[in-house]
Amino acid sequence: MDFSTNIILTGFMGTGKTEVARLVAQRLGLRFLDTDSEIEQRAGISISEIFQRVGEQHFRNLEKEICSEFAELRQTVVATGGGMPVDPDNRKRLCAAGTVICLKASVGEVLSRIGSVGSRPLLDDADPVGEASKLLKEREAAYSAIPFQLDTTGKTVERVAEEVLRVVKSREGETRFLSVSTPGGGGYTITLGDEVLERIGALLRDRGLTSKVAVVTDSNVAGLYLERVMASLGREGFKPFSCVFPAGEESKTLSQLEKLYRSFVAGGLDRRGSVVALGGGVTGDLAGFAAATYMRGVGLVQCPTTLLAMVDSCVGGKTGVDLIEGKNLVGAFKQPIQVAADVQTLQTLPQLQVSAGMAELIKHAVIDDPILFDSLESSDGPPLLSSELVSRSMAVKIRVVEEDPDESGIRAVLNLGHTVGHALEKCSGYVTSHGEAVSVGLAAAARISEGIGLCGSHVPERVEALLEKTGLPINHEMDSSELMRTMASDKKAVEGRVPFVLIRDIGVVEHGCHVPPAIVLDVLEYLRRK
Repeated sequence: MDFSTNIILTGFMGTGKTEVARLVAQRLGLRFLDTDSEIEQRAGISISEIFQRVGEQHFRNLEKEICSEFAELRQTVVATGGGMPVDPDNRKRLCAAGTVICLKASVGEVLSRIGSVGSRPLLDDADPVGEASKLLKEREAAYSAIPFQLDTTGKTVERVAEEVLRVVKSREGETRFLSVSTPGGGGYTITLGDEVLERIGALLRDRGLTSKVAVVTDSNVAGLYLERVMASLGREGFKPFSCVFPAGEESKTLSQLEKLYRSFVAGGLDRRGSVVALGGGVTGDLAGFAAATYMRGVGLVQCPTTLLAMVDSCVGGKTGVDLIEGKNLVGAFKQPIQVAADVQTLQTLPQLQVSAGMAELIKHAVIDDPILFDSLESSDGPPLLSSELVSRSMAVKIRVVEEDPDESGIRAVLNLGHTVGHALEKCSGYVTSHGEAVSVGLAAAARISEGIGLCGSHVPERVEALLEKTGLPINHEMDSSELMRTMASDKKAVEGRVPFVLIRDIGVVEHGCHVPPAIVLDVLEYLRRK
């Protein structure tokens, strides 16, 4: 097997990480590294002594130092300490460094394997069963965020090693893993690459789910990818059933939501089952809200098939449906247990949907990734969609939503370009697409930023040039006064004034900016197609 990256085994104590990692390394002819042994070697004392002399926090700091070095590793099989993936920053480094597999085992098996608990400082207790159960429960959310899971209970080291090699071999093509931390110490992994939909069953295997899985998709996507996803789930022992609804924003309603609930009941979906949202933003919103509320919440797997859904709506946990009075007025935050993004689905998108996604991708570059912006500028012609491009855009949103998971502060920066954009959509009767509206909104935000002296003229010039190069508009045809009135009635408006997200420079933005109406009106008139 030609292997060029790392294999990282993590999980609770006594699950077999060290023995399995050593055997896998031998079979592949790779280097073996045990992080606990490495820490002991550097400290010159045992882990138990580290805990006794300087405390657990010092050990965790040493653990973090080791983890920060993973970026330099190549062709290494690593066995981590059981607490290493509990730290969200560590999880991100692990996922970025190679294929991460979490080994699991029953509490009884764990205790029988480790023998005396005296060498395990966190189990030095009169009640090791209770202490192990409590510690495992505390770490459950962190462990469940690891991309791959293998139960080692009752299995030999040789058998588990074979299962690890099977997981590694199944990772064909370019695959990236992005770790997302969620409130409460948990998180999930975004799997991004080619032919990911064929591997969705393997990604969900061993996650403690029942066999019933509801695959929710729309009438357009069903003909393209539904059979592929159903087959992948079936190969791994799941019993999936499909729920297909009419394509379009018109289906994002309470009445369609009720139809999904009834389909879930008819299909036998139980509380430990899961919902797979296969499609674009509408599917993710509708299926996500259904998963958040059916039986008070079941597992959600996001499988975005559009660029907009990949770089925007599949990250952050926002779900919802529309009312007659407005979009997304009913909803909930629902974090997925897994996101599976197959970049090959982008090849079937019509140009209008590609443009919608590119507007959000450029927005993310302006917010917090000047290197991404530079690469988009330097490409010959419209940028080619790739895992690298999509993952960099996703990474910006991940950083923002991790800092503000419940949308109470910094997450507002994601509204860059949306203040004017939403007004354009509404004033056009939603004839103007989301991507076109956000594009004009980005141009307006850049010009407003220049108008109040927040940035130099180079910012709007660069933003507009990149938008036009990508095939996106920077001008509109709406009545500027009507746009102003619409913005004043926006749900984010305070006393008739809506705060803007503005640009200091590419990669540096500010939110909550109040702008004199005259400047906004002047910019809207400047961008109006005469």
